[in-house]
Amino acid sequence: MTDLQTIQMLHAANVIAEDEIDASVEAFLNGAVSEPYRFRSGHRLNLIKAVRSHPGAQEFVGRANVGTLLKRPFVRAAILQARPLKG
Repeated sequence: MTDLQTIQMLHAANVIAEDEIDASVEAFLNGAVSEPYRFRSGHRLNLIKAVRSHPGAQEFVGRANVGTLLKRPFVRAAILQARPLKG
C-alpha cells in the first residue's frame, strides 16, 4: 500500500527532519538529482518529478533569469507537497 502522506505531513509527525528537507532543496538546486533523494526514515523522493508536478515551481525554476534565492522557496514548496515512496 502506498503511503499518501506528504513530506510536510511526515515532517509534522517528526518522521522527516528539517535539515533533511533543507538538504533535499539544496540537492535539487545543485543538480544532484540523478537518483531519488533518500530520507533517513527510508522515504525516497524523485526531486525532478516533485518540482515538475508543482505548477508554480515548474514555471519559476525553468526561468533562466531567476536566481537561486528566488527559486529556493518554490522548490521547497514542491518538495513539501510531494508524496514520497517508502522503502
